[in-house]
Amino acid sequence: MQLSLLVQQEKWQEFDEAWRESMGSPELDDLLAALSLAASKKRIGRCVPLVREQAELLESGGMFVEAAQVVGRALVHGGSPAELSEILGRLVQSAYGEEDWWELCSTLTGFDGSVADLRGPWKMLARFMAFQPETLIVHPGGWGVGEVLSRDDEAQEIQVRFHNGRKDRFPLRTAIDIFDPLEERDLKARHFRNPEELRKEVKADPLDVLRTLATQAGGQITTNSVKTALMQVGIEGSAWSAWWRKARKLAENSEWFEVSGSAAKAILRLRATPKDPAETLRQLLVNSTSLAEAHQRVREFMAAAAKDDPLLPVALEELGKLAVSEDTTSFRAPLEERLAAWLLLRDVQKETPAPVAEALAPYVVAETPEDPSEPHPLWALFQQLPGSKDQERAVGLLEELYGEACIDHCVANLQHAAPGMVRPLFDRLVKAERSDAILATYANLLARPLRAPALLVHLAAHFEKDAPEEGLPTPPQRAQALLTLAAHLFETRRGNPHLTRVCTRLTDLLSKGAPSLLGRLLGDADGSALRGAALICSRGVDSDLDRAMTDVALAYDRHFFAGQTGPFWDGDTIWTTKLGLERRSAELKELRDVKIPANQDAIGKAASYGDLSENSEWEAAIEEQRNLTSRAMEIENELRDADLLENVALPAGIAAPGTRVLYRESDGKEREVAILGPWDGEDWGGLQVVSYRAPLAAGLLGAKVGRQVTLHLPTGDAEVEVVSIAPLDLE
Repeated sequence: MQLSLLVQQEKWQEFDEAWRESMGSPELDDLLAALSLAASKKRIGRCVPLVREQAELLESGGMFVEAAQVVGRALVHGGSPAELSEILGRLVQSAYGEEDWWELCSTLTGFDGSVADLRGPWKMLARFMAFQPETLIVHPGGWGVGEVLSRDDEAQEIQVRFHNGRKDRFPLRTAIDIFDPLEERDLKARHFRNPEELRKEVKADPLDVLRTLATQAGGQITTNSVKTALMQVGIEGSAWSAWWRKARKLAENSEWFEVSGSAAKAILRLRATPKDPAETLRQLLVNSTSLAEAHQRVREFMAAAAKDDPLLPVALEELGKLAVSEDTTSFRAPLEERLAAWLLLRDVQKETPAPVAEALAPYVVAETPEDPSEPHPLWALFQQLPGSKDQERAVGLLEELYGEACIDHCVANLQHAAPGMVRPLFDRLVKAERSDAILATYANLLARPLRAPALLVHLAAHFEKDAPEEGLPTPPQRAQALLTLAAHLFETRRGNPHLTRVCTRLTDLLSKGAPSLLGRLLGDADGSALRGAALICSRGVDSDLDRAMTDVALAYDRHFFAGQTGPFWDGDTIWTTKLGLERRSAELKELRDVKIPANQDAIGKAASYGDLSENSEWEAAIEEQRNLTSRAMEIENELRDADLLENVALPAGIAAPGTRVLYRESDGKEREVAILGPWDGEDWGGLQVVSYRAPLAAGLLGAKVGRQVTLHLPTGDAEVEVVSIAPLDLE
């Protein structure tokens, strides 16, 4: 292995010295591999003098076969025929001339003196020699690997048994042309001999597999070459992916391998000498494709290393260098990735890295947005931290950044806490005796349950154990808020491990226990509240939660579901489409962001005119302030009661919100309308939109095709016939 690696690294002087030291050894595998690799680098000519020296030494010791192998390998890979053919012919005659099969072999291969250039004959001889009983051969096409069972020199044919058990006879000349000899160490050969044993060895020692493949390939392999080799022995798909992750990690931590590139396009090189472990670790981190990858590798190293591992300071030092500045790293990491690395260093070294203060200074002094739904810039940065552990570590940094004002800052921004910050922040605020502020945050989130799912579930688990009577919505309102979040998480959790965990925890919180939390919250609820909760669950929730809701409803009335015949549009819920909801939300945002701030400026300007008792501009501005504030509160309440028509299972063949209805007036004129919500505009795909709360729609709701209905319109009553009903495409 030493010689081939020296050629791979083109250390020619060291190669010559190592070759001379090993000339007395009968082990030639490494030398033969080195000669093949030297040929690929077009340097076989410089090897010829040492080839002749090696051959003479082996010949003098009676090792004619070994000497012929060395000379033959050099010759077929570009050595001078004038220098080597005569030597090879003499060695081959000495090695095989007395064998019974030599006369046949020399005729088949060309060693009968018919050709002067022995490159072709040597190739044929090598193949002829390989076709011995019990040796393995491989067909590059469809037959695969086979074992030579017998060779009949008189009939000039061989018998081969293939991996599927099939046996065939081939003319010896044909076999030499179409089959390739296979070394026993080759993975395909080992798979043929004992596939189960090979699978065990591959799983138990991935590095041995990589060494074998790299040695056969001259010291360097790629992800694709390894994948192809493993596929040929039956390791592919998910088994390959798991094996490669383990093998690559072992190679990265091995002093005998150099690994570069990504996992999908890695290049693995065998080293001639073992590398210093510390330097190997440094190189591994420096060669990462991103700071996030280097950070992950350090975390994996820490998980496997002992606390007193001498390489641990090396890993932390290198991570600190990579994270120091986006302008000095090869991958220009964003601030959230660098902050995650600094937080790890701070946690391990018990000292905040120096660059943190400078990097976060603009965020610390930034003003809190006027819109409470927008997070403070620092908390927005914390939300971008890649892992829950990184977010948790950020909590410890807040006191260092804000000092005595830390608790007040945490209270003001609690609702914007990243998921990993929730538990440590909550514990810190409870310890600081700020439970009242936490309760206010819980009440606020219940009104907007989708804003901070992890925080809402954590606060619910705390406060619903013994919920106070004051400061919170009613128990049924709290139940509906938590169910709304459960339905949202159930719909959006796929592919998101964090949301999946929150959904599971919320389901357990609401459904486990006797009685369940859902049962306690809805224990005194009336039929209307229960129907609202059941409707939320009908959109889709976890099966445990659905069963809990069923138990609560049946405990209230065992005929609850059978008697639930009232139309869904009755009640206080405002039904609308997503577009309508967005339109109404945009109206509220314009009030908050544009009109109310402009009004505040107008009040300030009017106040600057002096005497307010006779200041008409100031009075008008104050009156507008009342109107704008009242309007904003009104829309907030409406949005709190809104629900989406996209979530409703429309009753078949019945006019309802979300349907298009064609009706015929008494004069025979037909008219088609789209029945939607009050915020859905005036047109939907070319149809006139009618709010389901308008008199026209009120007369049509619940009607079936062919029914005569009376419309109580502002202009008077009108008799119409329903001609057709079809659901609208709301997506």
